[in-house]
This record gives sequence, structure tokens and C-alpha cells, in this order.
Amino acid sequence: MSEMTQTTVIQLFRKWRGGDEVAGQEMAQRFSDWYYAISTIRVPGQRGRPPMEAACQSFAQGIVTVTRPRALVDWAHDLLERELASEGFGLDAHPNTGSDNPNGMTRDRSPTQLIRNVRESVDPDFIRVLALAYDRETDIQAVNIAADNIGGTPYAMLQARYALKRALRSTQDVPFAVVPDTADMDRAPVSLYEANRLNSGPDMANLEKWLLSDIDLCKDIAEFSAFVHALRGGALSEWAVPLQEPPSVSTPQPVAEPAPQPVAEPAAEPVAKPAPQPTPKKATPQPTEPEPPAPADDEMVDADSGEVSPEATPAAVPAPRGRAIRTLLLTGATVVGAVILLIMIAIFALRAG
Repeated sequence: MSEMTQTTVIQLFRKWRGGDEVAGQEMAQRFSDWYYAISTIRVPGQRGRPPMEAACQSFAQGIVTVTRPRALVDWAHDLLERELASEGFGLDAHPNTGSDNPNGMTRDRSPTQLIRNVRESVDPDFIRVLALAYDRETDIQAVNIAADNIGGTPYAMLQARYALKRALRSTQDVPFAVVPDTADMDRAPVSLYEANRLNSGPDMANLEKWLLSDIDLCKDIAEFSAFVHALRGGALSEWAVPLQEPPSVSTPQPVAEPAPQPVAEPAAEPVAKPAPQPTPKKATPQPTEPEPPAPADDEMVDADSGEVSPEATPAAVPAPRGRAIRTLLLTGATVVGAVILLIMIAIFALRAG
């Protein structure tokens, strides 16, 4: 890397202010290359040369008035902006500069035709990204979708730009001097600048001032400028077809059908066991006769209304009606026997005493 690229313009300015004429010459050359890169991107063809030359003259005359090194870049950029704005190419103008202007870099051939000549030798994904990015009617979101699988915006745009430059140099004899094999991510914003995709004039101004720190990038921009205007003019418009946005980031996985569960054979209805009959205790002698058996369900009616009484809840299943008389006789015999047995026990006890 040369001393010129190692030393910043601020350092060169300080050396020049200290009496170093060589540093002053290097500084002037750097600003000249910078002015040329900006003017060729802002203005198509040769129309940018007069404002650039006017800015260079103002720079040479006014540099002696600049005393603060940190004010140098802003002051120099304002000189060029004033000249470009007077020609209708200011930061806030946003004119359509799409055009087809042969120059020395294209060897007087149409840059639009040269781009079309190499289209098939460039990755179709790169062609689509360039076509969409330079189309004024295409929203940036469409560019983002097309660039998603090849590095994302703006890196994919930078890769596509260099792929196009390599194809032009190798197959169309375009003498580019700056064609790196690997795109530098730090230079990615340049692709947005060339495609007029920066959001505002201040954003463009900040990027243009940053270009002064990378003189090789200034040369890269200047030599590619004719092709930039050709792309802005629709050199790849036929391929500016937006991709459909995927419905979601992650593809939903199919839900497996649940395995059929074996159907169990219906269990047999349990046979209701008869309610256990309470074991009768030994009857206690009662002076009165035993109560008759409880009437059946269909006999639990209110004598006055003939309706079923809600309080009549049977305690146990009644015996069938045909056996009621026999049950009554057995119960009575049991009670009588018990009374006789108790009388005999009492008589025996009195005799023993």
C-alpha cells in the first residue's frame, strides 16, 4: 500500500500547512479524484465536468483560508455541492440520470449493450438483484427479498456489482483497474449510493465525505459510472421481476396423524346384585302386634290427591305381594315363641330361688 493511501487528507493538510509542498500536491490530487468520482455518479456523460472543474478552481483559491483541519472535508464538499446544485444535480434533486453514454472506458461502445452481452455469464440471482435495485419503480423490500439468499441487502448488491465488472473485463475487454475477487463488506453502502437507494440528501453527503478516506474506491466508482447510468436507464429492466415473499420465515412441519387407538370391547353391563337384606336381630317382645309390610311403589300415593308422595322413598325392595301372608304368619310365630321362652325362663328362675 502506497504512502498516499496510508496518509489521511487531514495529515496531508497539516504537512502542507507546515511547508511540505509534496504533501500539498498529494492532497490536491486526492481531492481531484474525489470530485471526479462524485460528479460522474451524480451527472451522466460529460455534463459533470464543468461543475467539477469549477469546484477544483474554488478549492485551489480558497484552501489557504482554511485553518482548522477538521473543517477541511465539509468545506471542500460544500464547494462541489454548490456547483452541482447550480446544474440541477444537487443532493435533494434526485433527477433520473439513466442514459447510455459511451466513453473511453467502454471503448466508445454502448454500456447498455455491453451489460446485455454479459448477462448470461453472470449468476441469474445477481442479475435479478441489480435489475430490481436500479429500477426506480421497485420498492426496496422487493430488492431485500431477492437478495435474501445471497448475502442480503446491500452486500448482495455489491457482490452483483463486482460480478458484472468481472464479466465485462474478461469477456468485453473493458479495462477496469479495480475488480476485487472478494467483495469488501465495508464498501457495501456504495452499491446503495450508485442505485439511488439512500434515504436522503444528508445520507448521500455523509457517504460522499466517507469516500475521501478510500481513494481506490473513488477510482472504482469513477470507472464504473457509465454502467451505473446505463443500469439506471433500464439496461436490465426485463429482469426486474420481484420474487414472491415467503409466507413465513420457517416452513411449518406437517403434523402427523395420530395413530388410531384400539377400540375396547364394550364391557358387559354388571348385573345388579340384589340389595342385601338386613339380618334380623332377635325380636324384642312388644306389647303390640307387628307392623304390616311396607306397601309397593305403586301403592305410595296420597290418599287425598291420588298422587305419589315425594317423601315416600322405599328403604328396601319390597317382597312380592303373593308371599305377604306367609311372611306375616312366620313373623308372628317367631314373636309368640320368643314370648313363651321368656316366660319359661322366668318360671324356672323363680323355682330355683
